[in-house]
Amino acid sequence: MNKIVIWGAGKIGRGFIADLFYQGGYKITFVDSDRKLTDMLNRKRKYSVKNIPANNNHETSQIEYNSVYHTSEKENISEILFNASLLAITTFPGAYNSISKTLSEIIERRADSENPLPLDILVCANIYNPSLRLRELIMNRLSDKGQEYLSEKVGLVETLIIRIAIEADEQQKSIDPLVVITNGYPELPLDRTAFKGLLPDIKGLLYTDRIKAEEIRKIYTYNMVHAVFAYAGAKKNYRYATECSSDPEILQLVKNTLSEVSEGLQLAFGFSAPEMNEWNEKVLVNMTNPVLQDTLIRIGADPIRKLGREDRLVGPALICRGNGILPYFLSKVIACAFLFDQPEDKACQEIKKYIKLHGIRETIANYCGLEKEKDLVSLIERIYKQAENNGEQMDSPEKIAVMKNAFGFGFRYEKQYRGCAQCLLGALCELTGKRENMVFQASTAFSGGMAISGDGSCGGYSGGILFMGTYVGRRLDKIDGDKDAQYKAYDMAMKLRDRFIETYGSVVCKDIHNKIFGRSYILQTKEVRDEFEEAGAHLDKCTTVIGMSAMWVAEILMDENYI
Repeated sequence: MNKIVIWGAGKIGRGFIADLFYQGGYKITFVDSDRKLTDMLNRKRKYSVKNIPANNNHETSQIEYNSVYHTSEKENISEILFNASLLAITTFPGAYNSISKTLSEIIERRADSENPLPLDILVCANIYNPSLRLRELIMNRLSDKGQEYLSEKVGLVETLIIRIAIEADEQQKSIDPLVVITNGYPELPLDRTAFKGLLPDIKGLLYTDRIKAEEIRKIYTYNMVHAVFAYAGAKKNYRYATECSSDPEILQLVKNTLSEVSEGLQLAFGFSAPEMNEWNEKVLVNMTNPVLQDTLIRIGADPIRKLGREDRLVGPALICRGNGILPYFLSKVIACAFLFDQPEDKACQEIKKYIKLHGIRETIANYCGLEKEKDLVSLIERIYKQAENNGEQMDSPEKIAVMKNAFGFGFRYEKQYRGCAQCLLGALCELTGKRENMVFQASTAFSGGMAISGDGSCGGYSGGILFMGTYVGRRLDKIDGDKDAQYKAYDMAMKLRDRFIETYGSVVCKDIHNKIFGRSYILQTKEVRDEFEEAGAHLDKCTTVIGMSAMWVAEILMDENYI
């Protein structure tokens, strides 16, 4: 009979992995560090899993298991793992260090005895690339022979945990203290390429050859929506995720963030639009399941981790930004995360203290890892200050749509055509339908800090002033008058200058380079231009500066009622 060892007998271990494999005919062995839990499991010998999907097609299963061991029973665990072919690790990543010690000892023992049986380890965690973290911890403890065995005989298999398990209520636990309540998500995606042994053939296992893309998609959609509920819901003093899923404003924010992420994932990983639409529909169905009474305190806990550069909010925002999509709604959720205030959450209190000492801009850059993405920091800061003032002066849907279009046009023009001043003008011409051929031609040498020298104005700044000047400014035939138009042009140019200063600290090309590249480039030789390109100038550096410039100019023109 097939067997699996499950290290971690918590809700996911019992309510998902054990459920799938038990239904597939496997004998289950649990290992856990919680003495109270292992004692209860040993007494009961079975428990219930109640799967309650959003379609209310409830299903209750009885799970029976072969044996249970506390992590202190090292000899028994060693013997089981020495002969095992399949292990699932369903603990929090914080336990990987201690688990890696046991696994390295097993691997050394198997290597010394030349055990020919492959060992496949399913790594089940809601973080990006957990198998790499576990592999590094194991490798650091192995001899050369052990490392060779690890490479040849041990598969560290990434999985995607999409099923959600929640705490049972007191009535349910009075009937079965080990009961697990889940949303019944039926599939466990796994990395086909990582297996060393035979692939388990049971219902619910979904094998894929692109696990990294799938993993990112899962974290940047399912986990991201959880963050929307937690941080937008807390601002409305909600307690449960189900309250958020019934709030039209929060539900619209979820749809808007999913739309941004969907566009970014299509461009970054090649998912098709129909594929993403179907995926997002499943996300909405699963995440708005009214049975899942998860608390916002739990799903919003540890915002420091959840605000990390590659985690569920900043990660998708960077994918969007790097593909010409303004992550406006993601930035809104990030801003709300910095306002999340739970007295018992140490991470919340640390962030709150840091804001008080250093200000919100530096706090965003520090906790989100955005030292060089000045534009994204600026956008999050702006929305944070709006949200902090109870939503006063929030941007209208119409304005947001124009901002997103302007950013996208600016980004794509600079990426495709180069020449910052002209690309800014071209983007704004396309946005407004206003063709300014002579102004466009006249701005040719404005690029690269004027005459590609780096010591003049950024083309996004000079080109933006030129474009706004086609709407208002002193005219040649009224050179001795036109004062109102002249000072209106000055005022609008000053607003654009303020945006540059707030974001980049300067309007000068080389200064902006230093902020976003860490050095400046004088683009007068091919050698320097090649270095400039290798540094990502037209991937997410100057492309983003022109995207933001186009957005700022569009905002100023909207505020002045010119467009």
